[in-house]
Amino acid sequence: MKKQDFQSANPRKKEWDCMKSVIKMVIGAVALGAVAGCVETSGTAPADGLSGTEEQFNAMTAPCIDQAARYANYPARDINIADRIRTGGGPLLVLDAGGQRLSCRLEPNGSVTVFSEFAN
Repeated sequence: MKKQDFQSANPRKKEWDCMKSVIKMVIGAVALGAVAGCVETSGTAPADGLSGTEEQFNAMTAPCIDQAARYANYPARDINIADRIRTGGGPLLVLDAGGQRLSCRLEPNGSVTVFSEFAN
Protein backbone atom coordinates (compact mmCIF):
# COMPACT_ATOMS: atom_id res chain seq x y z
CA MET A 1 0.00 0.00 0.00
CA LYS A 2 1.38 3.39 -0.98
CA LYS A 3 1.72 6.19 1.56
CA GLN A 4 -0.94 8.21 -0.22
CA ASP A 5 -3.33 5.23 -0.11
CA PHE A 6 -2.60 4.82 3.63
CA GLN A 7 -3.41 8.48 4.34
CA SER A 8 -6.63 8.35 2.34
CA ALA A 9 -7.56 5.08 4.10
CA ASN A 10 -6.89 6.75 7.49
CA PRO A 11 -8.52 10.20 7.44
CA ARG A 12 -7.73 10.64 11.16
CA LYS A 13 -3.96 10.49 10.57
CA LYS A 14 -3.77 14.28 10.21
CA GLU A 15 -5.72 14.68 13.44
CA TRP A 16 -3.34 12.29 15.21
CA ASP A 17 -0.28 14.12 13.84
CA CYS A 18 -1.74 17.39 15.08
CA MET A 19 -2.45 15.86 18.48
CA LYS A 20 1.14 14.59 18.75
CA SER A 21 2.39 18.13 18.04
CA VAL A 22 0.13 19.57 20.73
CA ILE A 23 1.32 16.95 23.23
CA LYS A 24 4.97 17.80 22.48
CA MET A 25 4.29 21.52 22.98
CA VAL A 26 2.54 20.87 26.30
CA ILE A 27 5.43 18.72 27.52
CA GLY A 28 7.87 21.48 26.48
CA ALA A 29 5.83 24.13 28.29
CA VAL A 30 5.71 22.04 31.46
CA ALA A 31 9.48 21.49 31.32
CA LEU A 32 10.08 25.22 30.80
CA GLY A 33 7.80 26.01 33.73
CA ALA A 34 9.71 23.59 35.94
CA VAL A 35 13.02 25.23 35.05
CA ALA A 36 11.61 28.72 35.56
CA GLY A 37 10.41 27.67 39.01
CA CYS A 38 14.02 26.99 39.99
CA VAL A 39 15.17 30.58 39.38
CA GLU A 40 16.05 32.54 42.52
CA THR A 41 13.81 35.62 42.72
CA SER A 42 14.07 36.75 46.34
CA GLY A 43 16.17 39.68 47.45
CA THR A 44 18.43 37.53 49.60
CA ALA A 45 21.18 35.39 48.18
CA PRO A 46 21.08 31.63 48.71
CA ALA A 47 23.73 30.08 50.96
CA ASP A 48 25.94 28.82 48.13
CA GLY A 49 29.16 30.69 48.91
CA LEU A 50 28.47 33.39 46.31
CA SER A 51 27.75 37.03 47.11
CA GLY A 52 25.34 39.45 45.52
CA THR A 53 21.84 40.34 46.60
CA GLU A 54 19.25 42.29 44.64
CA GLU A 55 19.76 45.20 47.05
CA GLN A 56 23.53 45.22 46.43
CA PHE A 57 23.08 45.15 42.66
CA ASN A 58 20.51 47.95 42.82
CA ALA A 59 22.71 50.08 45.11
CA MET A 60 25.77 49.73 42.89
CA THR A 61 24.06 50.32 39.53
CA ALA A 62 24.17 54.15 39.48
CA PRO A 63 27.76 54.49 40.79
CA CYS A 64 28.93 51.79 38.35
CA ILE A 65 27.30 53.51 35.39
CA ASP A 66 28.73 56.91 36.42
CA GLN A 67 32.24 55.48 36.80
CA ALA A 68 31.93 53.52 33.54
CA ALA A 69 30.91 56.70 31.71
CA ARG A 70 34.11 58.41 32.87
CA TYR A 71 36.24 55.31 32.17
CA ALA A 72 34.91 54.78 28.63
CA ASN A 73 34.24 58.44 27.82
CA TYR A 74 30.71 57.39 26.87
CA PRO A 75 27.36 58.96 27.87
CA ALA A 76 26.03 57.42 31.10
CA ARG A 77 22.46 57.38 29.74
CA ASP A 78 23.59 55.02 26.96
CA ILE A 79 25.35 52.48 29.20
CA ASN A 80 23.38 49.28 29.74
CA ILE A 81 23.60 46.52 32.31
CA ALA A 82 24.43 43.38 30.34
CA ASP A 83 24.55 40.97 33.27
CA ARG A 84 24.45 40.67 37.07
CA ILE A 85 26.81 38.00 38.35
CA ARG A 86 27.08 36.65 41.88
CA THR A 87 30.68 35.66 42.59
CA GLY A 88 32.72 34.42 45.53
CA GLY A 89 34.23 37.89 45.75
CA GLY A 90 30.97 39.82 45.69
CA PRO A 91 28.48 41.12 43.14
CA LEU A 92 29.71 41.96 39.65
CA LEU A 93 27.87 44.01 37.06
CA VAL A 94 28.76 43.58 33.39
CA LEU A 95 28.18 46.82 31.52
CA ASP A 96 27.90 47.61 27.82
CA ALA A 97 29.23 51.04 26.92
CA GLY A 98 28.65 51.28 23.17
CA GLY A 99 29.97 47.80 22.51
CA GLN A 100 32.80 48.06 25.02
CA ARG A 101 32.31 45.49 27.80
CA LEU A 102 33.18 46.69 31.28
CA SER A 103 32.92 44.99 34.66
CA CYS A 104 32.05 46.71 37.91
CA ARG A 105 32.64 45.14 41.30
CA LEU A 106 31.50 46.20 44.74
CA GLU A 107 34.44 46.81 47.07
CA PRO A 108 34.36 45.86 50.79
CA ASN A 109 34.15 49.56 51.78
CA GLY A 110 31.01 50.04 49.62
CA SER A 111 32.69 51.81 46.73
CA VAL A 112 32.73 50.39 43.19
CA THR A 113 35.53 49.73 40.73
CA VAL A 114 35.07 49.64 36.95
CA PHE A 115 37.57 47.79 34.80
CA SER A 116 37.83 46.29 31.35
CA GLU A 117 36.14 42.93 31.07
CA PHE A 118 39.46 41.52 29.87
CA ALA A 119 41.57 43.00 32.68
CA ASN A 120 41.66 39.86 34.80
